[in-house]
Amino acid sequence: MLPISHFLYSAVIISKDPASIELTVDSIGLPAVVTDCLHADWRRCGSGVFTWSVFKLYRASLYAPDYFDPAKPFALDLLYLRTIQATQIVETTMSEIERLRPSDSLWLSAWSVELLKILPDVKLSDRLIGLFLPLQGVKFFSARAPLGDVMSPEFASAFAAIWLDPQTRSQTLRAALLGLEQE
Repeated sequence: MLPISHFLYSAVIISKDPASIELTVDSIGLPAVVTDCLHADWRRCGSGVFTWSVFKLYRASLYAPDYFDPAKPFALDLLYLRTIQATQIVETTMSEIERLRPSDSLWLSAWSVELLKILPDVKLSDRLIGLFLPLQGVKFFSARAPLGDVMSPEFASAFAAIWLDPQTRSQTLRAALLGLEQE
C-alpha cells in the first residue's frame, strides 16, 4: 500500500498552480527517500520563497531533528516554481560560494564538476533536497530518489551559507528559514 504522502505529492504534480504546490509540499514534509537515509524526528524550522526581481524561483524549507543546529544534520528542501537548467543552478551556486566564502575558491572547480554530475534541470514542482551532514558533506535527493553527494565538510559549510549565512543575498528568506520572523 502506498503512503498518503505519495498521493498528496501526486496531486501536487497534477496542479500547475505554484501557490497550491507551495502549500501542499509544506504539509507533506520531507520525502521518505530522505528520512529513510537518516532516521530522526524531522520538523520544519521555517520556510520562505526566494525571489529574484519579480520572479518567484523556489520555496525553501529548512528541516532539522528537534531544532536547527548547524553542527547537527539538517535538510534544505527547494520546491522549484519555474524551469531552471542545471548549469544555471551550478553557476549561481559557485558564484554565491565564491562571494560568501572566498577562502574556499580553491575547490570551486571540483565542486562545480561534481554538482553538474548530480543536479538535474528542474521545472515547476520539482524538488531538490540537500541533506547536510556536518563534518561530512551533503547528500542530494529529488522527491523520489537519491541523486548523489559531495562529501566535503568545506562544501557543506559553503553550500549552506548560500541560505543561512548572515551575508546571504536574501535576508528575508534566511529569517523565514530560521523561524526568526513570520512570512
